[in-house]
Amino acid sequence: MTVYEAVLLGAAAVAASELIVRLPVLPQAQGLSAATRKSLATISSKRISDHWKERALPAYSARMMRCSLLFFVLLCLAVAPVAVIGFAAPGGLRQWLELLMAPSAIALLCGISIGYIVLRTRLKRG
Repeated sequence: MTVYEAVLLGAAAVAASELIVRLPVLPQAQGLSAATRKSLATISSKRISDHWKERALPAYSARMMRCSLLFFVLLCLAVAPVAVIGFAAPGGLRQWLELLMAPSAIALLCGISIGYIVLRTRLKRG
């Protein structure tokens, strides 16, 4: 990995981390979790008749599908800078994608992302 590639990886990590912090990724995951919990509680409840279970479960399923799709779209938006930066990388997008699969690149991305989010959180708190 060259210095230029490491700088590009760092920029990609910071951009993706910032988008993950700013986009409503966590509320979507929480919405999906809540719909799943409610669905399981409805299924396991002895006090709810099968008739009402048949009415409630499709609504929970629709909510889980909506949350899952929106969660997927938000994650795609969050990692989009990593793909876009690949066009500026030496060797083009193909070599960039190969670089992203290297353990050293994954470690660098994770380290920079975690460090950036921790630093950002501490600075925001004051």
